[in-house]
Amino acid sequence: MQQCPSCGGQLLSCDCRFDEDGDDDDDFDDDFDDDDDDFDDFDDDDIPPGDLTVVNGIPCTTALRTLIDLAPEVEPDHLDRLLRDCLHRRLFTVAEAHHRLSEPDMAGRRGAQRLRVALGGIE
Repeated sequence: MQQCPSCGGQLLSCDCRFDEDGDDDDDFDDDFDDDDDDFDDFDDDDIPPGDLTVVNGIPCTTALRTLIDLAPEVEPDHLDRLLRDCLHRRLFTVAEAHHRLSEPDMAGRRGAQRLRVALGGIE
């Protein structure tokens, strides 16, 4: 445990907010508001229960859902590598991916279409 040089408490969790590299006029902590509208963009009610899991006590989306959501944001060769890695690690199977991608909520999702194409290169 590192001690705060200012108050002697545990560094980074004490109330004095000691800044080891000096004042940088960054009031990030003071401005943080967990009720901020920026955090309302994520609505887990839009994610079906089958796409949710818990890893080490932390709720998150499944590897397959994460890959679907990432697919429109990455280059096709990167998506292929991610897909192969997930399959190699047995995070999901090709059959599970096809089943999930065939469900109605995936019909118009760009990531689902890109993942369908990537799966075509696997089989």
